[in-house]
Amino acid sequence: MLDRKDRTNPLATEENLRERVERQLRLDILAGTIEPGTVFSVPSLSRSLGISTTPVREALLQLAADDLLQPIRNRGFRVVDPTLDELRNLFEVRVQLEAQAFAKVVRAGAVDVNDLMKWADEIARAVRDRDVPAYLVADRSFHEALLSRAGNPILTGIVMKLRDKMRLYGIRSKAGRTRQDASVAEHYRIVDLVTGRVKDDAMTLMTDHIMAWEPVFTEAVLMRTIN
Repeated sequence: MLDRKDRTNPLATEENLRERVERQLRLDILAGTIEPGTVFSVPSLSRSLGISTTPVREALLQLAADDLLQPIRNRGFRVVDPTLDELRNLFEVRVQLEAQAFAKVVRAGAVDVNDLMKWADEIARAVRDRDVPAYLVADRSFHEALLSRAGNPILTGIVMKLRDKMRLYGIRSKAGRTRQDASVAEHYRIVDLVTGRVKDDAMTLMTDHIMAWEPVFTEAVLMRTIN
């Protein structure tokens, strides 16, 4: 999870360690590498990482505040498992907020889209290499950069939290890989709309882009329920 040099480097402050632990655990939870229901104990996780309990506890508390973990008295923190109804509700709310924000960004227009192109290229590279963790980082960064252009940090924070709560169930399945393939061109088209190189209905494009994942997630959650 963390490089040994990061754990022992005297310049690696507890704040930096907390950020690293939080970032890696978040990625592992979203990607499904860490299964729902998994319980983390602060002492045991600290020992496995070779770092003090303070940054680990703070990282777990932040993930709990983001509704990815649930505190369990005298045990630690359990990875939350959203129900199918909760997942559908998350899709509904997220698509409403993000589609409207994207439409605002498109209306404003932009010439400098280097940040968006950087992440769109990273998404394409990750899909080509079948690198799911890299895809998750690039996709999340792309949407965060896009949302930030709407000029409402509160909205950006809400949508990013909704994204994390949705998880990425089924992303490694055949349907998930197919969806990743299709998303590459969609991200480039999103950038083209921002620059005005192409004309399209922004809200429809973003709605379709997000909702195309719903059957992938739904199938994966149903399979978990059956098993």
